[in-house]
Amino acid sequence: MILDSALFPAAVTMLIGVAAYYKTRKYPSWRNIIWGAAILGGFLGGYALLYRDLSFPPRTVLSWLPWLVLVGGTVVAMADRHRYQWWRYGARGLIAGASAFVLLWPILRQESMPAAFLAWLTVAMLWSVLWFALTPDNRDQKPAGTTLFVGAVGLALVAPLSGSILLAQFGSALAVVLVVALVFSFLMRGSRWDSPSADVGVLILGTLLVDLRFYAGASMVVMVWLLVSLAAGAGVASILQHRGHSGHWTVLAPGLISSLPMAVAGWMALQTYLASGGGY
Repeated sequence: MILDSALFPAAVTMLIGVAAYYKTRKYPSWRNIIWGAAILGGFLGGYALLYRDLSFPPRTVLSWLPWLVLVGGTVVAMADRHRYQWWRYGARGLIAGASAFVLLWPILRQESMPAAFLAWLTVAMLWSVLWFALTPDNRDQKPAGTTLFVGAVGLALVAPLSGSILLAQFGSALAVVLVVALVFSFLMRGSRWDSPSADVGVLILGTLLVDLRFYAGASMVVMVWLLVSLAAGAGVASILQHRGHSGHWTVLAPGLISSLPMAVAGWMALQTYLASGGGY
């Protein structure tokens, strides 16, 4: 479990990050995808070991995860290179809406049209708004990476209490690849996280959170606190950057603040688990 959820994803992330960094020295215009590729490769390596399903067309909701991230990450990375910012906004909203529809389809088709539309719209809007808040324009996205790391840790803690060991392993794999990418980006002088790096993390974590709520049955109060954790990290990062702060504190502070609501989410999940008798 440790090998599949942590060691192998960490090793893949490190190898891809180092190789891509030196390879792109000849092509500096492509450096904005270095850490996004490392995060994606590391997580998909762990996914392949944990779930062992890369079928197409996907057979289950979780089978959609790699395809949504690959297609969505490619689309938003291409939009990020466009000179008009509204391309980025449009691409993020489109991918969030399409991903929410695909993931929720087994549930939506059993509901009435108004109920299905409301459920899809709620998830798509929350996903889009958090995405926009976490990845502001033209900035180093390491603060978003720190916040996403805390969100992944929260998922890894909450998921087993909600009945899904598999989602907990996915959360662990995502947390590991994010922290490895963050550490190595600090060690490589002048290396920054551009938007595609954080976009990949948002896509993976968003997909796992949708699965946690609608298929693992996590309570609404737990989900609210997890979303508050992400929003708190985004808010702190925005305040610090608007006030001109820079350096490691600007990267670490959003994660420290977002860990407080995340701890509340874990506590609420534990209380729900104990109240249910402590059994899966």
